[in-house]
Amino acid sequence: MGLGPSIKMTTLHHYRCPVTKRLIEDEDVDFAGIIVDGVSEVCDDKIFTAKRVGDIAKMMRVDGAVVAIDGWGNHHIDFVNVIEQLGIRGIKSVGLSYIGQQGRLVCSNSYVDCIIDFNKSESGYESCVVGQNNLSPIDALKAVAILKNKIKNRGVSIQERDSHMGDLITKKYTVDMAKFGLETKISGKTLFIKRDLAKELLDEKARKYIKDISIKILSPSDKSCFVNSNLDFSPIAVKKRGELGSGITLELEGITVMLTGAEEGGFQPSNIGSSQGILKEAVTFDMAGTPKSSDYILHIDFCFCEGEGRSAEGIRKAHEVADLIVQNIRKALLRDSENLPCKTSKHEWICRQEKPRILLVKIVSGLGNMYDTVMFPYEPGGFLGSRDMKESNNLPYVITPLECMDGVIHSLL
Repeated sequence: MGLGPSIKMTTLHHYRCPVTKRLIEDEDVDFAGIIVDGVSEVCDDKIFTAKRVGDIAKMMRVDGAVVAIDGWGNHHIDFVNVIEQLGIRGIKSVGLSYIGQQGRLVCSNSYVDCIIDFNKSESGYESCVVGQNNLSPIDALKAVAILKNKIKNRGVSIQERDSHMGDLITKKYTVDMAKFGLETKISGKTLFIKRDLAKELLDEKARKYIKDISIKILSPSDKSCFVNSNLDFSPIAVKKRGELGSGITLELEGITVMLTGAEEGGFQPSNIGSSQGILKEAVTFDMAGTPKSSDYILHIDFCFCEGEGRSAEGIRKAHEVADLIVQNIRKALLRDSENLPCKTSKHEWICRQEKPRILLVKIVSGLGNMYDTVMFPYEPGGFLGSRDMKESNNLPYVITPLECMDGVIHSLL
């Protein structure tokens, strides 16, 4: 038991995280930051990492925490242990998890007193439809509102004591047409992607794990095609200036990257239930972790060598090759953006010193293969240059809200 297609938090979901967005915009709280904690396999490790989350939260002097997880079953052991360790240290919490009929807690403790169930299906059971049971902005709104009520109001007005912690500028360039061409470039609102790009990247090292790669461009109306099991959705974005979480990020709006794959013998990679099928039936669109129904989709499909669709090395290699494909587009965006119209938004992280201090804890994949997470890639939502949670023994990372919004979390799902 653990994670199925309908609840998984894709790279795109973390990039658009509804809880991060809610907290950073709420003027009644002081958003202290985010702890990213990986799910461990051994019970002792689950307890160890939960204690480290508690220690970090205490050192951050937070009053409350939102604890969100995209798994269930045995992964709830990590979830309730984190809530317990926060409670032991006097930190109030609200949990966000899929429960429904299928994901009821396998264990609990006296500190688990409020969990918001983000089940969206009528049956209450996990499904193989990607995004169907995603954590939504309404779920985030409820969690923050309840947590604020649980924390005693210290009642000190500090308008003059707010301090600026950092900002991130995002420039979005709209794509209303995507097609293949002789080279990758952006002309007006049309994205051209170089033909045969996949063949250039399928080198000898990649062929050890991947037999073939297919790249397709799906228009918003192309949702009746068959797709293999979903590996991830991610944005196309690149740093113009600064590191992740600061400076300027350029993003293509109107197109999303979709990774899918299957082994040459037909095996569909999955954790609990694979998500292959007709696209419009296999994905719930317009969720935080899925494309908009009006988006073009850059569909990168992998044919894994036998057995490699269920190996950590095979899955990582697919994400690596996909990121190299997207890197080709990032370079074009950097080169061509000067002459293109864009929408500019500025995200500010403000320290509100006498408001309730709130933390977000993200409990993410950390078991390897189809259930893993990497941190701090070179580019927003990317893979290259990242650090693997499992190989770090799932020890918690502390990240800023702006780093989360700038794509430091990449899901290997």
